[in-house]
Amino acid sequence: MEDLNEKQLEAVKQIDGPVLILAGPGAGKTKTMIERTAYILNQDGVLPENILLSTFTDKASNELISRISRKIKNNLDISQMYIGTIHSLCHRIIDENLEYSKLEKNYRIFDDLEQKFFIYSKLKEFEKVEGCKEFFRRNEAFTAWQKSGNLQKWVDRVNEERINNTKIYESSNIDIVFLRRVHERYLELLYEENAIDFSNLQYECYTILATNEEILKKYQEKIKYIMIDEYQDTNSIQEKIFFLIAGERKNICVVGDDDQGLYRFRGATVKNILNFQRNFKEGECKRIDLNINYRSNQDIIDFCNRWMDTLNWNNWRYEKNIVSGRKDKNSCLGVVKVADINEREWQKKIYNFITYLKNTKKIEDFNQIAFLFKTFLDGKVTRLEEYLEKKGIQIYSPRSGKYFEREEIRFVIGLFLCIFHRDKNYLSDLYYNECYNLAKKEIREDREIADYIIQIRKDIEKIIDGDEGLELGNFLSIFYEFFRFKSFQKYIDLSENHILKNRKTYNLGIFSQLLLKFDNFCKLKKLNKDNLLKSVDYFFHYHLQFLMLHKIKEYESKDLSPKGAVSFLTIHQSKGLEFPLVIVGSLDKKIERKASLERQLELELYQEYEPKNRIDEFDYFRLFYTAFSRAKNLLALGCVEGEYSPNRIFNKGYKDLSDVRSEEFYYKDLKFDKVEESNVKEIISFTSHVALYERCPILYKIFRGYEFTRESTFGEFVGTLLHETLEEINKKIKNSQLLDEEIIKNIYDKNYKNLLKKVDVIPDEDFIDYGFSKIMDYYENYKDIHSYIKDCEVKVSFIRDNYIIEGIADLVIERDGELEIIDFKTGKIGKNIEQYKEQLRIYTKLLSEKYNQKIKRAKLFYLTENNFNKIIEVDIGDEAVEETINRFDTVAQKIINNEIEVEKTFDKKCENCFLRNYCEKIL
Repeated sequence: MEDLNEKQLEAVKQIDGPVLILAGPGAGKTKTMIERTAYILNQDGVLPENILLSTFTDKASNELISRISRKIKNNLDISQMYIGTIHSLCHRIIDENLEYSKLEKNYRIFDDLEQKFFIYSKLKEFEKVEGCKEFFRRNEAFTAWQKSGNLQKWVDRVNEERINNTKIYESSNIDIVFLRRVHERYLELLYEENAIDFSNLQYECYTILATNEEILKKYQEKIKYIMIDEYQDTNSIQEKIFFLIAGERKNICVVGDDDQGLYRFRGATVKNILNFQRNFKEGECKRIDLNINYRSNQDIIDFCNRWMDTLNWNNWRYEKNIVSGRKDKNSCLGVVKVADINEREWQKKIYNFITYLKNTKKIEDFNQIAFLFKTFLDGKVTRLEEYLEKKGIQIYSPRSGKYFEREEIRFVIGLFLCIFHRDKNYLSDLYYNECYNLAKKEIREDREIADYIIQIRKDIEKIIDGDEGLELGNFLSIFYEFFRFKSFQKYIDLSENHILKNRKTYNLGIFSQLLLKFDNFCKLKKLNKDNLLKSVDYFFHYHLQFLMLHKIKEYESKDLSPKGAVSFLTIHQSKGLEFPLVIVGSLDKKIERKASLERQLELELYQEYEPKNRIDEFDYFRLFYTAFSRAKNLLALGCVEGEYSPNRIFNKGYKDLSDVRSEEFYYKDLKFDKVEESNVKEIISFTSHVALYERCPILYKIFRGYEFTRESTFGEFVGTLLHETLEEINKKIKNSQLLDEEIIKNIYDKNYKNLLKKVDVIPDEDFIDYGFSKIMDYYENYKDIHSYIKDCEVKVSFIRDNYIIEGIADLVIERDGELEIIDFKTGKIGKNIEQYKEQLRIYTKLLSEKYNQKIKRAKLFYLTENNFNKIIEVDIGDEAVEETINRFDTVAQKIINNEIEVEKTFDKKCENCFLRNYCEKIL
């Protein structure tokens, strides 16, 4: 084990029964959870699938997976562990028991933006519900977008609170009655689309477990140890899921800090952590306090403690005694202020302060500094950011709401305006006019794109005039046409992986995602005489306007803080992070008292815990405690002082602080920690990473590195349809369920229908029928395979020193005591057969370890090939397997090292690639 203090070691070894770990800031919580997981895995008889570990973010779960993989003694397959965010865990449980869900295969999970657009698209349905007009008037929601956002918020709240909450079903409050009816209609519409949102994902998982005794028993027997991180930010339905799975065994360990509960606005309740021990008999639940802060110096810790002691909590928090565990002691002040009565002088003081630290080598990189704010909707924050940028300081601020202000986004919107505007009807909008003029200026220097736009405008006029044979591609396909032209190519830079140096490329990747969602939302495959004017008008008059109101985030770095830049973050965004120097602003912000109507409605809905008249001040103090406790070496409070600034709440601690220019603050004694580089292993998949990289490293960089997106092809659609139907058939055969041609046809048709809802393609009915014939051929003529099924869709992970490869083996059969792997392919035999063989060799190694029995044979089964070529046996001898592992190591290292070198030769696969012109330029 890593060096653990007494309490950390106690937490690691206390694996039986309920445990509450109160982990203060910088207390080594992550290290303790990793050591605890490794300790459990190294117990006799414990398998990865016996552990459920819930994290707050995907980034946190990736870090845990990476670090746990380095700790375990045995070569265990950690892909079997239930580890991830609560939403990803619910997703997995639903998928494993889909037949017991209201959802069907290929269901869609709406993110926040997609959910809002879905509600917007169905707004007329909700406006039919009695009480609609009065509800929107009372909630000051007047536009369609405001109404959609308002309904989204309350629908989610109802969903998260509806279990065992009689208030929702018995209330006579007219708003609650309205929301109950809206929620019922919303669910009907959602399931009609075979879709679900994040809050309903949790409820669906809970329902499967709570209403199916055998399924619940299966998970209670399988999952023997449960750990939940950031428990103070869980909600009531999440807690119910965890307790259901824990069952009578009660091996549930929760980790958190009630003083850092920030997400009440998302339905979280600090009640879960404050009341955790009350769920058990007295003395049954062990409480362990991790109170040694290894992050911050004692000055910062004392300031944080005094801040929390300012308020009389009246037993609504756990009392704590946080102390510093840092070996280096303070030799200068650890908490100061950066203040001035004049805003411009304040900006200068901040600039001089941070550049002095850099110039005197007190800090090595600006990424050692973070500014934290309550919100970016504050002119002082925006003006400070602009001031520092003008002075040459790079700012990393992905949630500042500046996405649509970036030059590359204005340019690409301007290109679409150059193509689609008619009679300048869109250009009356000031923003659109600026975008249009920017694009026009660039186009003057690029004859090729000018000619392209002239031609496409001529085509548009022909389509409007009624030319039925003429069509344009959808918005995403037009976007990818821009890659051909030098005026667009200057925004694409694949040379580095730096979030700021390559911000333009990252932002264009996000724009491609927005366009795909738009095309899917409008079901656009082609622009023609039936849809062109309507689609274009909606895109400019409504869709883009809604996106701007939504405040699209820019791409966020996988590193804690990118090199060369000062971070500007919201306090919520900084949760779980730490910085050598933290400057906290927003000291003028008052405690926000929610509008009486909104607060009344919340209290009607929620099974509230804390005193309703103190909720807002509790949340305020927790928010700034979280901000202050991010600092490692120096905490600075930034403020433009005035009559109401800082807020009088800060007076007690603020007025006694020395200013950074005061004689009491000794710069020469300042020492700052370096920013630790991320040591998280890359998680790589066979199909979306290795195969794509080997096809073309540049395409890999575009789609995986910068997260550009693309439409699914019809071939991919068919492949998914056949594969998922096979999976369902094999599972039914394994479980000895009845099958015949009619049942298989029903499965096939249902999968086809649901896949069409998810993937917008132009179907070829003849080929769909052909696909079904191949499914029946497998069922009727290959009983020597499916009569011996041992396992279907087996997850595997291949752990190496600096990467993890994940994959899924389609079928494992056991015949006469010997194991075979079958991997189904739906295309024709081609060049990529060697990649498929290598994939099977890796599976052979991993599954031999999983079953503790050597795999004897591995076969590729080409579903649509003729019988002569249908089954190909793969060499899985030790030498072939070892050679494959070595080659995978080489490819994975190239991916990790961002190597995109390709030969300056173009073969057949490059002919129709949208990157052809770009590659000719850079190679």
